[in-house]
Amino acid sequence: MPCSEQEVQIQRLLNRLESALKTAEQWSSTSPSSWAMESDAPFACDRMSFAQWLQFIFIPKMNDILKTQNPLPTRMALLPMAEEWNKGRQKSAPERRQVLEVIAQIDSLFSGKFI
Repeated sequence: MPCSEQEVQIQRLLNRLESALKTAEQWSSTSPSSWAMESDAPFACDRMSFAQWLQFIFIPKMNDILKTQNPLPTRMALLPMAEEWNKGRQKSAPERRQVLEVIAQIDSLFSGKFI
C-alpha cells in the first residue's frame, strides 16, 4: 500500500495510464505468450507492442514495487518509446495523446519535476 506522497502519485498515475490505454483501445484481454514475456529486449519490443509492455510488464512491476515497498527507480524515460509507438498512427489520436501525457507525467515524477 502506498505510503509516501510520491508513492500515492505513482499509484494514481498507474491507474490513469491503465484508464488511458483502455480509452485508446490499447488494453488487451489476452496475455502475451510466455515466450513474449521472456524477452530480454528493452520494452520487449521484439515480441510485443509497447502498449502490451505497459500493460503486462510495466504496470504490474510498478504495482509490485509499491506493494512490497521495494526501492523505486530513480530515473525513468518512457516517453521517447511512447512517442515512437505513436508515430504514424491516426486512429484514436486524441486518446493516444492522453496515454502520452500520462507517460510524460510518470517520467517527470521520477525526474523530480512532477507537472
